Amino acid sequence: MSIDSKINFSRNMHGFVSDRITQAMQMKGKILPAEVVARNGNMITVKFLLRDIPWTLPQVTIPLFGPQYVRYPMQTGDRGIVIPADTYLGGVSGQGGGVADMTPPPNLGALVFLPVSNTEWQGVDPGMLTAYGPEGVTLRDSGAKTTFILRPDSIAIVTPDTFKVSAASSTLTLNAQGWSLTGSNGTLTDGAATTSPAIMQEGFSALIQWLNTHQHSNGNEGADTGAPVSKFSGGITH
Repeated sequence: MSIDSKINFSRNMHGFVSDRITQAMQMKGKILPAEVVARNGNMITVKFLLRDIPWTLPQVTIPLFGPQYVRYPMQTGDRGIVIPADTYLGGVSGQGGGVADMTPPPNLGALVFLPVSNTEWQGVDPGMLTAYGPEGVTLRDSGAKTTFILRPDSIAIVTPDTFKVSAASSTLTLNAQGWSLTGSNGTLTDGAATTSPAIMQEGFSALIQWLNTHQHSNGNEGADTGAPVSKFSGGITH
């Protein structure tokens, strides 16, 4: 056998190791672009945005990135990336339960979807936190005892105890006992008139003055007239 026919051990070992590394990297999960195609409870189903690959990647149902305290209203067509974990995620996502060990998962078996910003999104004030959803925004405590619901056509606030709005020295309070509006100045307006606490106090004081000084008679000319027998203080008796 000629020297050219003999196997070059060094060259073939290099090729063997290279193939093994390639196979291992193919098995490892990858960060890939994806698009939401459906929402299933707290999980979402995505398709992968790839072309010119020699195989077809299936759609997968996976967790959405984020804590339970903020729920993103993901819609069909929303885009982002999938991030692979190094171990099984069913124990933390609830998809399958159990506890992870150090066994590497299949390359599409431990993915999480992470939204990515887009140049076509609505413009917002970059210095403010902005929250909006296709149907509005809900703010509530974990027990849903107090809720704030903003919809395209309304705002609803429900609370079991007290609703209070304060601006400087003025305060509006609503509770089971009724409501109160306090402040040094303000106006109450309807379709016919506008008034204020100061104007109402001035008018009430004038009415008290008139009641306590008004002279009345029996309607006969020359008859005796007189003032009220008792003074009206303006106090309110419950």
